Amino acid sequence: MDKIHYAVIGCGMISNFHIAAIRACPDAVFSGVYGRDPEKTARFASEHGVRAYATTQEIWDDEQVQAVCICTPSGLHAQFALEAIEHGRHVLVEKPIALTMAECDQIIRRAKAKKVLVSVISQLRFSPAVQQVKRAMDRKVLGKLVCADLYMKYHRSQSYYDSGAWRGTKAMDGGGALMNQGIHGVDLLQYLAGPIDTIYACAKTLARNIEVEDTLSAVVEFHNGAVGVIQATTSMYSGFCRRLELCGKEGTIILEEDKILLWDVADDKGMPHDISGVSDNQGSSDPTKISGQGHILQVSNFTSAILGQGELLVDAKEGRKALQIVLGAYRSSQEHRPIPLGEVK
Repeated sequence: MDKIHYAVIGCGMISNFHIAAIRACPDAVFSGVYGRDPEKTARFASEHGVRAYATTQEIWDDEQVQAVCICTPSGLHAQFALEAIEHGRHVLVEKPIALTMAECDQIIRRAKAKKVLVSVISQLRFSPAVQQVKRAMDRKVLGKLVCADLYMKYHRSQSYYDSGAWRGTKAMDGGGALMNQGIHGVDLLQYLAGPIDTIYACAKTLARNIEVEDTLSAVVEFHNGAVGVIQATTSMYSGFCRRLELCGKEGTIILEEDKILLWDVADDKGMPHDISGVSDNQGSSDPTKISGQGHILQVSNFTSAILGQGELLVDAKEGRKALQIVLGAYRSSQEHRPIPLGEVK
C-alpha cells in the first residue's frame, strides 16, 4: 500500500472537515461518500468530485477502500463502525465512539478480532500547545496536582437543534451539552490530569426545547487525589472559549481552546514561548467555526498507523475513557449520588 483510500459515511457538516483532512494528507485518497439520502449524497459527491455510493455494500465491494470515516449522527456510529470492521476496514469515527459502553466494548473486541484499527476523533490532543502541556504534566512540573477544572460554556440556539431531527434527542445524540459539545473537553481533562475515579453531576434542561441536557455541572475526584469541576452548557449567551485549568502545589497551567493562556510554574525552564495566542477554534457559538488543523493531524496519524509507519495515538480504548465519564455524569444526575466510574459498564 502506498496510499490509503477512504470512504466517508455521512454528508453532514463535520464530513467536510474529514474530507479536507484526507485531501491534506499526502498518503490518503478520498474515494467517495455514502449517505442515507440518495439525492443529497449525489449532490455532495458531485460537489467534491467523487463517487456516490448507493449503499454501504458498495463501499465494501470497492476493493480500493481500506478505511472509512464515520460522520453520521452519534446514534449511528456504532452500527456503521461494526459493519465496517466486519468487512475488514479501518475505522475513524467522530466522537463519541458509541452511545453505550456495551456498544463501545463490542467495537473494541471486534476490531481486535478482525485486526483492524479504530480511532475516535480527539483532535484537540494533536495541537502543539496540548502536546506541550502533556509533556509538562508527565514531567510533573506542577508538583502534586490539586485541582483540574474544565469550563465549556457554549451557546447553541434553538434553531441549531431544530435544523436536524436527530439533534438534542436521546436516541441519536445520546446526550446534550456534555456528550455532543463537551466530550472533547472531557477527553482533554482526563488525558492531561489523569483518570477520574468518581463523578457527582447535576444535569438540567434550562433554555432549549430538547430531550437532553443543555446545562451540566459536576464535581470529579481523580485517581491521583486531585478534585475538579466540569461545566458544560449550550444554554448561555453568547458562548465562551473552552477553558481548562490545571493547578498544582508548584504551579498552574491554563489552556483556552488549543492555546496556552497561562504558564505559572515555579522554577520551570520549559516555559513555552507562545503564550496567550488566539486560537483558531471559535466553535463556542458556531460549530462550523472549529479549526480543521486537528482533524488534519489526526487523519495523518491514522493513515500512518495503517501504513505501519507510526503508532496510533488515539485508539478505541482512549475513546472509551471519555464516553465512560460522560455516561457516569448522566447516571449520577439521574440517581442523585456520586458514581464510581468502575460502575459504568
